[in-house]
Amino acid sequence: MINTLYVGADYKSIPQLNGTQVNVEYVQNGMIAIGAVQAGDYDCIIIEDTLPLMSVSRLVDEFVSMESKVPVISIVRSKERKSNFLDDFGHGLYGWFEPDMGDSEELVSLIESAKNFHNFIKNTDRKDKRYLTPVGYKNLVGISSNMLSIYRLMIQIRRKDVTTLLTGESGTGKNVAAKTLHLTGIRRDKAVISVNCPAIPSELLESELFGHEKGSFTGAIGKKDGKFLAANGGTIFLDEIGDMSPTLQAKILRVLESGEIERVGGTETIKVNVRVISATNQKLEKKIREGVFREDLYHRINVFPISLPPLRVRKEDIPATAMAILKKHVKKYNSISRFICYEGIKVLKSYSWPGNVREMENLLERVVLLCENKIITDKDILPLLPKNNDYEQIKVSEKEPASSSTIKTEQEIVKNNLNDSNLVNNNLNNDKDNPIITLKELEHSAIIEGLKRTKWNLSLTAQQLGISRMTLYRKIDQHGLKKDG
Repeated sequence: MINTLYVGADYKSIPQLNGTQVNVEYVQNGMIAIGAVQAGDYDCIIIEDTLPLMSVSRLVDEFVSMESKVPVISIVRSKERKSNFLDDFGHGLYGWFEPDMGDSEELVSLIESAKNFHNFIKNTDRKDKRYLTPVGYKNLVGISSNMLSIYRLMIQIRRKDVTTLLTGESGTGKNVAAKTLHLTGIRRDKAVISVNCPAIPSELLESELFGHEKGSFTGAIGKKDGKFLAANGGTIFLDEIGDMSPTLQAKILRVLESGEIERVGGTETIKVNVRVISATNQKLEKKIREGVFREDLYHRINVFPISLPPLRVRKEDIPATAMAILKKHVKKYNSISRFICYEGIKVLKSYSWPGNVREMENLLERVVLLCENKIITDKDILPLLPKNNDYEQIKVSEKEPASSSTIKTEQEIVKNNLNDSNLVNNNLNNDKDNPIITLKELEHSAIIEGLKRTKWNLSLTAQQLGISRMTLYRKIDQHGLKKDG
């Protein structure tokens, strides 16, 4: 059960909450709500579009400042509310919901996510909480279980001066994660120096990292300190370390093992004290097998690995990420845009984002520059996406009552998560003797099989089916399933 406080109008005006496993307590205004949160134990707070006695922004500020840090979800109905939403999001909102557009499953999923985030916050040390916002870290945004796992890892090493390797596809935010690790770590008062290894010609990279003596090579007109000396006492971030030459890899290994460097053309051994954070979008194990990356260096930089997931596997992070990006670009360009409406978010969530967060940031920057309205819609976003994008395919499938894409999705749930190929093959052969099974029947079979295999372990069944536990509760009720039969 999820304990939720609803502030403002009668929560029954949100039909999406009816029949759910959400326990809702209702108060009329913000003053009563503050007292209720101080006295009660809530997993989530939902605030109406408008409030008596106190503005939504003021109430959000009050909740965010509380020790409990209960996630706050805003109901968005009116055009006026949308026009002022971006400012409120900056005050500390966890998420939002448009009752006229979203369905029950979306709202419950958001509330479930809020509960998980709140549990994470409650179990976080007070000193660590100060670095966290209602949607993650200051620049590292995300509310999904994937990102919560990343935050937990980062908290584990916050007080430890440990060499870290960040892995993940291009654009997943490795640079941001590295800076967050530094700013929340014990060296936060010292410098953090970033080096994009592929961007510097290999013949110049050694000089950039370690410095050089006057006359050591053509163009060395004077003595120069390198990045390691600039980062002394602080952190150096080696981005895309997999592109580094074997010769330079050996020198990086020496720094990690002995804390010593030498300038190019010099003989003086210089002691440095730096934390090394590396990143790569490549498979270093493969490069080791190919003989182009040193195995001993790999073990040195991989003391504490953190893998950043691509955006396509954490769709629930897209709304918060999009609003954080929007806020940044609105400030940069003094834009009038204040909100991305439901249809606009739907487009963003439907696209696969091969370029990850970096691609989304570039797209939304163009949207901000081109949009002349306070509310960004799907019509502002779609023309800027690549042709034949994912959303166009989804729009086509939505016109069909039982589309092949939907059938495929349900089929994959059974086949991949339950691994019951016989069930799929027997039911999905479209011929006269064996007609295609309906989606409802397929769903019924998948849930029954999942419950049998897990002996009615609802959490495990939901995980294997790829749905939330709350959704599983509703499906069990819809199909009239009971443990004894």
